[in-house]
Amino acid sequence: MIQLDGVGFDGVDIEGFFDFQVNNTFYLMVPAYYQSFYSIYLRRALTCYDGYLRGFHDISNGLVPQKMLQSVARGLNNMLFAHGIDFTGSDEGYKFAIDWAKRAKLYRTLKRAHLFACASGTSLIKLNRQGKDLFPSAHRMDTFYVDVDATGKIASARGYFDAIHNTNEGDIHYGICEERYFNEQNKACVRASVYRMSSMQTGVSERPSIGNSKLEKQNWENLPSPVRAYIKENHPSIVIGKEQYLPFANSLGCILMRFTEDIPKFPDLPFGQPIGDILFAERFQFDQMKRFEKIEVHMARARAHVPDELFNKDDPYGKDRVMDETYYQKVSSVSDDTDKITPIQFMLRGGDIRAQKENIYRDCAFKLNVSASSIASFLSEGEGARTATEIVSERTKSDTWISSQINLNKPEIDELLRIVARYYNKDIPEIVFK
Repeated sequence: MIQLDGVGFDGVDIEGFFDFQVNNTFYLMVPAYYQSFYSIYLRRALTCYDGYLRGFHDISNGLVPQKMLQSVARGLNNMLFAHGIDFTGSDEGYKFAIDWAKRAKLYRTLKRAHLFACASGTSLIKLNRQGKDLFPSAHRMDTFYVDVDATGKIASARGYFDAIHNTNEGDIHYGICEERYFNEQNKACVRASVYRMSSMQTGVSERPSIGNSKLEKQNWENLPSPVRAYIKENHPSIVIGKEQYLPFANSLGCILMRFTEDIPKFPDLPFGQPIGDILFAERFQFDQMKRFEKIEVHMARARAHVPDELFNKDDPYGKDRVMDETYYQKVSSVSDDTDKITPIQFMLRGGDIRAQKENIYRDCAFKLNVSASSIASFLSEGEGARTATEIVSERTKSDTWISSQINLNKPEIDELLRIVARYYNKDIPEIVFK
């Protein structure tokens, strides 16, 4: 049973997981009004999704991260995008959409953005320009801030992304902060800055402490020449430190993709609920059951009690050659005919453990409003004959979830396609999830 104000899970102190300690500069740069939302709510949900939870997981006692939420999120993500995407519209608009989606890798970006939305409740899809072409990119909520007006339109956005991927050398890493906004003339603008970082900006649970973190703004002239050359080659449309006009009319070229309609705890925020918040308790329970499973296997190994009378006391190497203490344990001898080796082996309760884990899977399916077989396909196998009504009901539940995800995000994606079509002066298409 989870205990939030002290010790829970068999004596494991999880109090530290619920403290207000902030180990990431991203959460410190949010306005004061939203710091509790980002630093406590979002950070906790993302840490729960990413894996290791300080104060709960402990390798020494067998509590290791199982990353169940990542598996569930990827399963739902694959279910939504299993048959790809298509478009509808005029012949010209359809041909344009097919061609641009292939060149810009739209399917991969949408799939990635939805997975980010599962993790953080909300993700950002941003249109970028390279030369004269547009291409989209997906960003998780712990790498951007947005202001959204009453109509749901993004009024300003600030995002952080890596500028250089140099994993083979160098201790210094450079990232780009891009700010998009409407200026005093109501023109869509963008301003970019280069930052020097000493740790990964996209990690969550393993971020540096405040004292060791560096997010220092760099002047273009002070950047090393290889860094400037890399940015010019790979990000040619970015002008560091200068305001530029965006090539979009009445838009910043950004949309939000959400996992749910809203957050019950914060119903007025234009964000979705992270899966780490929805399945918070189940994530702990699953890791705990995996620990119990390892204990069961350890206890069920074969062992034997051997009376000390059967050991050759005159052989100094007998213990090392014959009796491995992992399997044999010396016991006192009674020196009569009852002295014999006694085998000991506890019953492995695999069925009970499997049943409990299946209950966790079903709880996950109940909270996500999908069928249990969508979480774990084997849950619909070996349960005896089912009626046609039961099969249809199970499929309908998952189909309903898929439809709700499409209806939730399709208007935003269509808006993105409208922006792209107007940029290329083409007929406006609409997306279709097959």
